[in-house]
Amino acid sequence: MFEKSPREPQKPQTSDLQDIELSSPANANFISPQDTQDTLIQPQVKIAEENKNELTLTVEKISRIVSPYFVVVVGLALYKNNFLIGTILIVVGIFSLLKISTKDIGNFLDWLKSFLGFGDPTEP
Repeated sequence: MFEKSPREPQKPQTSDLQDIELSSPANANFISPQDTQDTLIQPQVKIAEENKNELTLTVEKISRIVSPYFVVVVGLALYKNNFLIGTILIVVGIFSLLKISTKDIGNFLDWLKSFLGFGDPTEP
């Protein structure tokens, strides 16, 4: 009653091996005219790679400009719901906009410690 009718299995299509040309090791050292044409095309490939590199550099420059603003905006959006994460993102975004590195922050903290008298007295 619920039997399925038997189907014929589909045979995968295979190509004849005669259609495929295999290169022999004896012809490996032979340079054909097609190979010399490939070397003529290579300068065009280098130009395309240079254009691609220029595009990549342009995208990286735009990303360096836009990403700190994005971090600050996300921090402002999260500030109301999660104060700690929002504040951290805002501070990181502002430091990135002002190009302040962790080395600069460390130098400032060392200066502050020495100014308040908590620094090492042997340091200049």
